[in-house]
Amino acid sequence: MSTLILPPQATPAGLAVDVVAFAMHAGELQVLLVERGSLPHARTWALPGGFVHLNEELHEAALRELRVKTSVELEPRLLEQFYTFGAVQRDPRGRVVSVAHMAVLPHGTVKVSGGGTALGADWFAAHSPPPLAFDHHQILSSALERLQVRLEYALLALEFLPETFTLPELQGVYEAVLNKRLDKRNFRKRLLSQGILTTSGERRSGVGRPAQLYRKASRVRMPGSL
Repeated sequence: MSTLILPPQATPAGLAVDVVAFAMHAGELQVLLVERGSLPHARTWALPGGFVHLNEELHEAALRELRVKTSVELEPRLLEQFYTFGAVQRDPRGRVVSVAHMAVLPHGTVKVSGGGTALGADWFAAHSPPPLAFDHHQILSSALERLQVRLEYALLALEFLPETFTLPELQGVYEAVLNKRLDKRNFRKRLLSQGILTTSGERRSGVGRPAQLYRKASRVRMPGSL
């Protein structure tokens, strides 16, 4: 068996994962942060993350760090890699390369608490977070950009909602992610013309006329498909 020999100038880098976990709470797009309990950046808010174990797949490391640091027990409805951050000086402890993951947690995910080395965990407005450790503000900004792009071609907004929902609730997700108001008539016309939704046959009672409930269509023709 051959042995890998590194050139003299090569220094092994640490491999880590960071998780940008989003959820909708009270009509606002929020991100899950943890309060660091150790140096560097002790008592500073950060994305949940940590070093990858030797025999661990990246997605397994991301799930482990999310569960241990925040006590989230529910499975994310989405968990995917979206970028690798490897600036030389991003971590004062040495060369650390982080594979960032974006997650969408199920509708109604609220209860979190710090675990492992985290002193605490909480939800914050994704578009106006507190000061963050390391380069986590850059990671969060990149995740928001990714989320906004995927709204248009991957039906990602539906992952933030329960199985059945109203059109105002769906529009609220778009507005929260894009961080801007949308015209109600144009939004409904565009969404309903795409064939991605179907009525559930139910209505939700409330103030005024009961609202029609929708769900994802069983067969969806994605933009550009035949």
